[in-house]
Amino acid sequence: MDRLRIGIALYNSGWYLAAHEPLEALWLERPAGEREDYLQGLIQATAAVHKSRNGNEAGAAGLAESARGYLNGCGDTAVDALREWLGRLAADPTLADGEVPPELRFDGEVIGIYDLHPDEIAHAAEAVAETEADELLINAAEYVAADLAAGDESSPFVTLTLDYIRDPTAIVRQRLREHVERRRARESDVEGLFK
Repeated sequence: MDRLRIGIALYNSGWYLAAHEPLEALWLERPAGEREDYLQGLIQATAAVHKSRNGNEAGAAGLAESARGYLNGCGDTAVDALREWLGRLAADPTLADGEVPPELRFDGEVIGIYDLHPDEIAHAAEAVAETEADELLINAAEYVAADLAAGDESSPFVTLTLDYIRDPTAIVRQRLREHVERRRARESDVEGLFK
């Protein structure tokens, strides 16, 4: 599992707060003296976009400026567009309401939700579920993890959860809910056999 890939895929799919989770976990697992500024910059950029979209203009402006500072030191031209956009966000914290931030790249490629490996899908779903406090998605992520542990990468939970994170429409959510309810009923039936 690559937390950086997961964070970038979530960010590129518009799940800015959820993207913060794997990026911060990656940053925190490194020893204090070995934490890269670019990771801190990405973490703060995700929080800046989230705060801007939720009306916290002062928080968005401050985080955008701070993120730019961290990203200025990384010297990677792949984040030039993000640095420039963060400068505009710092000047106008309402920018994120009408403008999508630039996509991030991983090893030169834009990574989206459908580019994640099966084990990364479970972690992406957990990050979205936790930040959205979405009980349905929490249950679906548990079933994704269980199915992947059992070697079933083509499980409907893997597919539907991936589809929902990519495009959270009502119809995909309903199908996901139906699968979760069926799985719960099946598990309940099995538990009842042994009581």
